[in-house]
Amino acid sequence: MILSINVLGETKGLQGQPISDFGVMNHLVVCGLNYHSAPIAIRERFTIPDSCVKHALEALSRYPHLLETAILSTCNRTEVYAVVSDVQAGFKEIESFYQSVQGLSDHGKLRPNFKLLRDDVVLHLMRVASGLDSMVLGEGQIMAQVKEAHQKALSAGTAKSVLDQLFKLALSCGKRVRSETTLGRRAVSVSSAAIELAKELGATRGDVTVIGAGNMAQLSVKHLLKEKHISSVKILNRSPEKLSGVVTGELKGKERLSTEATFDNRYNVAATSPLTVVATSAPSYLLNYEAFLAAREETGSKKDCLIIDISVPRNVDPRIGEIPGITLKHADDLASIVTKNMEERVALVQEAEAIVFESLDEFHTWRRSRIVSPTIAGLREKIEAIRMEEISKGAFGLQRPANCQQKDEAESVSRAIVNQILHHPTVQLKATKDYQVLKQQAEALRTLFNLDPLEESSAKAVAKRHRPRGEATYVNN
Repeated sequence: MILSINVLGETKGLQGQPISDFGVMNHLVVCGLNYHSAPIAIRERFTIPDSCVKHALEALSRYPHLLETAILSTCNRTEVYAVVSDVQAGFKEIESFYQSVQGLSDHGKLRPNFKLLRDDVVLHLMRVASGLDSMVLGEGQIMAQVKEAHQKALSAGTAKSVLDQLFKLALSCGKRVRSETTLGRRAVSVSSAAIELAKELGATRGDVTVIGAGNMAQLSVKHLLKEKHISSVKILNRSPEKLSGVVTGELKGKERLSTEATFDNRYNVAATSPLTVVATSAPSYLLNYEAFLAAREETGSKKDCLIIDISVPRNVDPRIGEIPGITLKHADDLASIVTKNMEERVALVQEAEAIVFESLDEFHTWRRSRIVSPTIAGLREKIEAIRMEEISKGAFGLQRPANCQQKDEAESVSRAIVNQILHHPTVQLKATKDYQVLKQQAEALRTLFNLDPLEESSAKAVAKRHRPRGEATYVNN
């Protein structure tokens, strides 16, 4: 859990913000931990609560090589997406950010172990937003989490043109996968997988309990109410007023929903319930070992109890699973649900992957336009200035005073000549796939026609886009 962040760095760039021009000098990276690379016991130590994301983004913005940043922190991952001016320096600064988390006695041994560069970053976020990289394949909640990460980075001013475009395309890709593929029509969630696990273990019977009132808790309630052998679903929360939205919502079978049990009585309720699902955003344990053991003794319960803790950080003390009769599962234990029907799942993934790679092509098209557009615009501006100058001098056979028809004809002929001159270089630039070759071609045209260098032109374009209304342009070269 993040308690505080203390990062020292230098502010830089345009009006306190860095100038980012992806495709010219900078690089796209992602660095962090996810369920592929780290177990929940490690992931929960790096979870960034919603209330801390803004502060964390501000800390990242102070590092000199991190030009744009966004943070995606969910139960399966904590990942920092960034545009960096230097790859090695950028990764070191992101690692330094992770290690700046205070309150971890062993934080020196814990470090991010998941890193990707350039195209792999794009493909990764596309797959994340589509539910292809989730522990529960196709789970739907990740779309909202990616959207929230995007909005928080925009609000903090740390996501500019590159990450803004990347997240927009990732969200669009996720929507397409869900609307155009079988995978989307079979979308599941961590909550539904938890209930599926409970069914496999024979715990969906009698009076069951849900602790929490957020999205995952509400989804758990919804799926539990579908189980015919469940008599009632008790729902507890620290803030009882938050339960009103659950009770008044449109839920099939909500007559079996009970809010009578209080949060203070959670130990006795969980100690006697055949199934307890814990799903909150609390930063620490809500069920401690000593208090839970005391509740089992007080109630005299010898029932077999299943507790599924899908919170990250975990909300149930792992030692509770050592108590006789208690089975404790957490988010990583949902893997048994994930591995079912693998052949069918592979077919579903292939269908969705085609959309992912189409989205990657869209990102490449946008990226190439970042190099091509300033050059084409500058070239057209240069030739147009020459055209206007020659017309003003009386070229194209005009004699002064010229009549309107002569002027129109001169305009038509001269514009046609300009378009013919620009046609081939424009087509050639747009057709070039290799970024390095594309940059060389753009620079060659700029040199031949005495245009501003590509980096300078791009910086001016970024400065113009980010300049507050009524203020003069300022670029820190």
